[in-house]
Amino acid sequence: MIDFVGRRRAYAVFSLLMIVPSLIGLALWQFEAGLDFAGGLETEVRFLGETDVSDVEAAVADIADADETPAGVELSVLEAEDGTIAVEGTLATASLDDAFALADQIGQAVGASLPASVSLAVDVDESEIRTEFWFPGDASQDDVRSALETIGLGGARIQATADSAFRMRVEQPADGNLERLRQRINEALRSEIGPIVVLQSSAVSGTLSVEIARDAGIALAVAAVAILIYISLAFRRLPNPVLYGSAAIVALLHDVTIVAGAFAIGGQVAGLEVNAMFVTALLAIIGYSVNDTIVVFDRIRENLLLDPREDFRRVVNAAITQSLGRSLNTSITVVLALLALLLIGGVTIRPFVVVLFIGTVAGTYSSIAVASQIVYLWQDGTLPRLLRMGGERRVVRRVERSA
Repeated sequence: MIDFVGRRRAYAVFSLLMIVPSLIGLALWQFEAGLDFAGGLETEVRFLGETDVSDVEAAVADIADADETPAGVELSVLEAEDGTIAVEGTLATASLDDAFALADQIGQAVGASLPASVSLAVDVDESEIRTEFWFPGDASQDDVRSALETIGLGGARIQATADSAFRMRVEQPADGNLERLRQRINEALRSEIGPIVVLQSSAVSGTLSVEIARDAGIALAVAAVAILIYISLAFRRLPNPVLYGSAAIVALLHDVTIVAGAFAIGGQVAGLEVNAMFVTALLAIIGYSVNDTIVVFDRIRENLLLDPREDFRRVVNAAITQSLGRSLNTSITVVLALLALLLIGGVTIRPFVVVLFIGTVAGTYSSIAVASQIVYLWQDGTLPRLLRMGGERRVVRRVERSA
């Protein structure tokens, strides 16, 4: 059995090394508020090149007559959504191999004749194929900033999301007319750089952002109170059941502080923003952390009910050891999935995944190194002495047995 309780001082030092920088970051920088909390306009645009349907038609014109092309192939080119151009083909004789070969021919022909093409999607069945291309324009982040400066928006936040695709966020104008602001931005980008396609656009008024921030705070407070009540009731057969709920809340504060501090620092270093998705992920982490803590507490309860006279230190060490494999297996599985999302997921979900990633690791650690140690230190009498609530060293052994 591992002596986790004997390492409580090392846990305390390690927790302080994480919490102190987090508190400093929160005090110095607070959060980089996202659109949901700050209000304003966020829009994502894609700059298009000069390639049009006729250019693509010319590129694929010779495919139907090529020797390697199956007989009876017909091709058509049309404009698709979001500035893409699609090439559709039909085969006279259904053949999956011929369909894949035709799709490959189209991709090679377009790529050879029209540089800077990006193949977005290929849909193939036995008798029909459809492949879509995007021809990005020549635009940089500096070009976008220069275009916005012409309309007095040089302070806008600009983020590249793909080749010649950018997300921009600007504060709410003084007149509050976000629709007019959106039109001005689009006109400036088209006139200064070139054709664009608006991929997405969203606006939040200042009044609504205040309501969202207030509701988020209320949601977190209600969740904490509900957790305290639930755990206190679940462990009512143990002496001082409120202690277990309070220890779980302290562990939650530990995890939330680390996540919040990471975002305060990340907002300055990497532009991480706090939005409604951040609050959603934080509530998910609260649930995960409490679940992991309850597993350890439940083992403590079962061990005490089996042998009320057992030394409480051994009870805590045994409970953590018994639940360690389950906690690590669950956490490692979640972390691997989140790591995959972090590496290959889109920019939009990245803040959400970062919260879950940090919170999962912190929640697993706090269940062992924070919540369980608080319960032990209180029952041992050390914590009450530190809080000047009593100086007598005591170990609680009496436990009510279930009927």
